[in-house]
Amino acid sequence: MNFVQLDISFHQQLLQLEGDMYWTSDTWKTLWDKEAKKKFDDLIIDYLTHFPQGCFGLVENDELIGSIFLLKVSELKPIPYVSNVHEYLNEKGNIAYVSFFVVKKGDKDETIARELYKSAEDVAQSIGCNKIAVVINESPLEEEILKNYLYQRSTEEYQWEIYPGMMVPCHIYSLNI
Repeated sequence: MNFVQLDISFHQQLLQLEGDMYWTSDTWKTLWDKEAKKKFDDLIIDYLTHFPQGCFGLVENDELIGSIFLLKVSELKPIPYVSNVHEYLNEKGNIAYVSFFVVKKGDKDETIARELYKSAEDVAQSIGCNKIAVVINESPLEEEILKNYLYQRSTEEYQWEIYPGMMVPCHIYSLNI
């Protein structure tokens, strides 16, 4: 696995990983095909175009197998999953907010996720942040890794817009680096 800074050439692979990871059950697949794929296509292009320094991934055999996008923010709060970079980006902020996370499903997904979160610390520091924040609704893969890396889970439960008009309960995990 090789760590890479992402650019627009990874756009289609990122979209494919998003669809394969989160949008496969009947109801979600229908929404993906109807409108969500376009929204995530726009989101990915927005990040890769306007804040590429926060976009990185792991490549194996010329294939993207996982990615995290970090957004530089100044306060710890849930940001809608489908959002515009400029709505929340704060160049003076010191928090690297995980705004996008995907891994290729398979027998190595945990290893890929661990490597991504290890790399997130270096990327966060390189963009001038001293904290990483992750919003989790329900992601056993991420939660286990965050616990192992000593992320602190908020005691407060928040509401997070996981998709336009769809709110879910969440917690914020954070790590000072």
